Amino acid sequence: MEQSVKAADILEVRHVTNYYAGTGTSLLPGRHRHRVLNDVSLTIHNDEFFGLVGESGSGKSTLANCILGLIPYEGEIFVAGKPSPYNNKHRTREQVLEYTRNVQAIFQDPLSALDPGKTISFTLQEPLKAHRRYLAEKGIIRNREDREKRVREVLSLCDLDPSYADRRPGGLSGGQRQRVCIAASLMLSPPLILADEAISALDVSVGSQILNLFRDIDEKADFAMLFISHNLNVVYYLCDRIAVLFNGQIVEQGDSEQLYSDPKHPYTQLLLSAVPGLGKSGTENGQDTGAANAGETKTSGGAENAGKAGTEGKTEGPGKAEDPRSAEAGEAQADAEEDGCPYAARCPKATAACREKIPLKDISVRQADGTVKEHLVRCVLA
Repeated sequence: MEQSVKAADILEVRHVTNYYAGTGTSLLPGRHRHRVLNDVSLTIHNDEFFGLVGESGSGKSTLANCILGLIPYEGEIFVAGKPSPYNNKHRTREQVLEYTRNVQAIFQDPLSALDPGKTISFTLQEPLKAHRRYLAEKGIIRNREDREKRVREVLSLCDLDPSYADRRPGGLSGGQRQRVCIAASLMLSPPLILADEAISALDVSVGSQILNLFRDIDEKADFAMLFISHNLNVVYYLCDRIAVLFNGQIVEQGDSEQLYSDPKHPYTQLLLSAVPGLGKSGTENGQDTGAANAGETKTSGGAENAGKAGTEGKTEGPGKAEDPRSAEAGEAQADAEEDGCPYAARCPKATAACREKIPLKDISVRQADGTVKEHLVRCVLA
């Protein structure tokens, strides 16, 4: 019988694996499965901002969708000490409602997340209506006046005038729409919020304002955040701990200061080498910075020069099937290769040991004051 999650942990992801169905190729006809997440485990503490970084196609949004119950997965996910009901065929409506009260999301495109035909007040009251019985039993929201009061409170918390409640999304700027989406995620006061590329669709100055807003709200409301981004400077500015995801596996995880000042995995070193002023240079790490396929770097004044790094294209898998006549053999070999370090095919330091199964190694450092800065790395050279 599984133990419950400790009270200090708002989210625990245990050995989560996810597959996407493919349509096959001319050499491998028919349907096959591609492993997007490979045995991912992580824990987020209460009131902690946890960053998840990686290039496009690494599986960041897939993990968020698993936590939100939008796609199936193998493994276990606990929020507020209780298992996700979405992998349970016999789940009840009450279990789903309780789970959604504990975890809410902010997505990349605020315009597509809002109903253009409805007022902001209508949109923000929707979660209160869906949970009206629970809120009434707790004496939190009992009637329409209470709902409208809550809308005004949350709009003010997100630095929007309460008069915005009567406006529609089409009359708002991109930054204002994203503030409305943040307000929607806060309506039920969830202990966990998932922010998936929440500022990547905004211009630099507005994005920095949203980051500072997250910090301001964190001082007034108790919640933890899983902040997903490919922007390395942003997660360094905002998050307490960071995990680096590559090809569906966490290759390095730790305290943000520790990970950025002393990255151990070659992929993390390569990502940081593409960000001015952070990490070591590519030559110091023994890497060819050109191989990073780094995207353009952009700065943000309000968020400590938040920059962009990482590749925009999807990374190729580590290998192909030797026998194109057998789809099953090809899948088996791909899975075997994915059990090793996912970066081995591109790493100039790779050895034969890198293609074996490598667990996350704990190299945490104890500080002079007795505290421990977490540092985990999936590398035989660390």
